[in-house]
Amino acid sequence: MAVLVAFAVPGFALKKLKMLGEGATLTLSNLLLYVCQPALAIKAFCIFSEEQWQTVQSVETPVLLKNFGITLAISVLALGLMFALCKLIFIKSKNKSRTNVYSFVAVFSNCGFLGIPFIEMFTDGNALAVMYIMVFNVVFNILCWTLGVVLITGNFKDIRLKKLICNPAIISNIVAIIFFFVPQINFFMFEEVAELRIFPQYLAYMTAPLSMFIVGIRIAETPVKQLFCQKGVYLAGGLRLIVAPFLTLLISLPFWGLLGSGAGIYSEYVYLAPIIAMTMSPAASVVAMAESFNGDKETATSAFVTNTLISVVTIPLVIMAIYAICGITI
Repeated sequence: MAVLVAFAVPGFALKKLKMLGEGATLTLSNLLLYVCQPALAIKAFCIFSEEQWQTVQSVETPVLLKNFGITLAISVLALGLMFALCKLIFIKSKNKSRTNVYSFVAVFSNCGFLGIPFIEMFTDGNALAVMYIMVFNVVFNILCWTLGVVLITGNFKDIRLKKLICNPAIISNIVAIIFFFVPQINFFMFEEVAELRIFPQYLAYMTAPLSMFIVGIRIAETPVKQLFCQKGVYLAGGLRLIVAPFLTLLISLPFWGLLGSGAGIYSEYVYLAPIIAMTMSPAASVVAMAESFNGDKETATSAFVTNTLISVVTIPLVIMAIYAICGITI
């Protein structure tokens, strides 16, 4: 988390030194949303080492589909219930543009940029565990580019089927899943063109640094008082960092007995992956989307920066508590 925050320093410094033009933030935001984010899906579902692929193949396809279905169901319910809870809490708010950003922060976590590294750390890079959190990311991407866009813009007209279908993040998820289940056409796994793997891998690695670079620029543009003195920011943070993971834990309880035999190594991550994803700090895309869709940039920056800093403390504590409840040793 400390390293993640440190990535904001170059953006902050360059902006303060007036070495970035006015359009730099928008350009970087579009690069993050439309290039780097889609590469995450390709990296997770299409690129495996020989050992990782053997692990994936150790689980029969029907069992794997059932596991994906459980993770999918938990993910949809968790995100949907968090949105409903936010609408209930902020129902009397007069400043809709600001509270919509708070709702975005509470609902959408940094599941891709942070959740994947956490899962890799806990499971020694187990490919199946990573794919379970990528199932959460598929749900996240669909809702982020529909419900999330409405929260940022306040306008349902910004959701268009053509835009959704042509969105690189959605396309990449569809292509990645097809390649995974039909490995015969997954050219990323062909040894003859193994160098092609470098392209999506490097782009995927750029997501976390680039997202924080954008935040650094926004911090440089925003007065300190405005960053840390909005009360609603802390309410949104409490929902995101405390309520969301434990709500997801409750939602996952009925699914615990559905795994059965042959679920594969680290099969508990079928339901733990959504919980860990919902434990993460606010989605970095809140700042990028506020830039791209002309939303409340100041509130987005304040909510993201403040709660990302708070999450340095909450993430390890919440994960330890959840693992203790689930009887899992870290």
